[in-house]
Amino acid sequence: MSPTASRRDVNTQSNYNELVTTHAQVDLSVDFENRLLGGRVILDLAAINETPVSEVILDTSYLKVREVGVNSRPCEWKVLPRSEPLGSPLKISLEKAVSKERQSGDNSLYSFRQDIPIPSYLFALASGDIAKASIGPRSTIATSPELLEAAKWEFEQDTENYIQSLERIVYQYQWSEYNLLVLPPSFPYGGMENPVYTYVTPTTVSGDRENVDVVAHELSHSFSGNLVTAATWADFWLNEGWTTYLERRLQAALFGEPHRDFSAIIGWKALCESVKEFGDHHEFTKLIPDVSGKDPDDAFSTCPYEKGYTFLSYLESQVGKEKWNQYIPHYFTTFARRSLTSDEFKQDLHTFFASDSAATAMLNAVDWHQWFYSPGLPPKPTFDTSLADVCYSLAAQWEQIGSRVFKPSQDDIAGWKANQVVVFLNAVQDFVEPLGEENAQKMGETYGFFKSSNTEITARYFGVGLRSRAKVVYQPTADLLGDVGRMKFIRPLYKQLNAADRELALATFEKNKDFYHPICRSLVEKDLAVKRDQ
Repeated sequence: MSPTASRRDVNTQSNYNELVTTHAQVDLSVDFENRLLGGRVILDLAAINETPVSEVILDTSYLKVREVGVNSRPCEWKVLPRSEPLGSPLKISLEKAVSKERQSGDNSLYSFRQDIPIPSYLFALASGDIAKASIGPRSTIATSPELLEAAKWEFEQDTENYIQSLERIVYQYQWSEYNLLVLPPSFPYGGMENPVYTYVTPTTVSGDRENVDVVAHELSHSFSGNLVTAATWADFWLNEGWTTYLERRLQAALFGEPHRDFSAIIGWKALCESVKEFGDHHEFTKLIPDVSGKDPDDAFSTCPYEKGYTFLSYLESQVGKEKWNQYIPHYFTTFARRSLTSDEFKQDLHTFFASDSAATAMLNAVDWHQWFYSPGLPPKPTFDTSLADVCYSLAAQWEQIGSRVFKPSQDDIAGWKANQVVVFLNAVQDFVEPLGEENAQKMGETYGFFKSSNTEITARYFGVGLRSRAKVVYQPTADLLGDVGRMKFIRPLYKQLNAADRELALATFEKNKDFYHPICRSLVEKDLAVKRDQ
């Protein structure tokens, strides 16, 4: 995707501002025994400016380059010394070229063509023993054979409804198919929005269809992030803020407006935790952080998601929902198949509403600098708490359990959705004083949290137990950390287990570190302050 930004992307060493990739042909073989990918990549490049370009500089990281050519002829090339955290630039002279790399072996060949331009971070390859099943007229579920039936049941009821509802908010889905690939448990994210095939964690296959809202988020990425992409990692909120906004508009369209705010309440709690973790004045809590010389993975948190959502909801309230609804398809049409910066978004918004004096006045009153560059929490919105009040009420009874007559029973949460349990447990985690070992154990036994197949619930309950120093959850927490690699659960649980029993936390990490994705492993090493293996 060609850059539209004038600001230099500080997280690349490439000369992307001189050359644009018009097509990429990728031919890879998978070596399962050695856990390697090998092959060749052919890039079609075009100069952006009239100024002659004498070299190509590409980003690489721990990549073994054997041969490089230009126009099928030899050329001069060199992998330059590594510079953390950006990697090792590959410098290629455009004055010579080499022959194509030879291919050998009798392997199966799979091919595909993607006609919509995408940024490089969205290119992904999955290989293994994969089975597939239909979950809708334009959707397929793919996963390991033993998980296929459970995954099919989990997603077949809602996926097409999500697509159609999102089309009514934005416009027609552009990618022809929307498919899901359920990955092994080491996958570090809830989902990854790779075009055509969303990659999702197996923790979404919980047997209760309570985690399919991941589809709402990743499907929304088909417009925000995939079709319209942030120009730099500093503008990452344009991807995730817009996606979270569309996700919650989708929930409101399907289930009612209170569900939008209920999801936002959960998101606000996550935002508060991220700001607390970084610190109120930390650079990474800004909507547009300065990531110069930083690894963008270190800046990853809920801040761009939830602060971005809060800002877009605020803009919606300023201009009015009916008018804002007209801007949504305009935005995704204007910047389709392009990347953009935050300043371009601001300029386009003003341009769109230029003939509307009332909307223009409201936009001029927005403190853009404050929203873009101030660290910490934004002003807290007023939420519709109708779906959350029952959760808060039950939490309040648990907080006073020692001073009043309260006999917990399974009926307390009868008929609750999993997200209501999540809000309840979030409230318990926020108690000024921990629940206490005996009461924490009683809660888990009464409400069946120990036996829940929904990781959103068990992980939060284990957090309550760890804070209460309830030893009954220590080993189950360690077991969960060996079964799941999703960072949303892994990082908080390691921090909580470390505070309760550092020896067990370190032993658990040592046992499972090779199971985790490299990004997850690196961040947990920092969280636990352990020396990284070289």
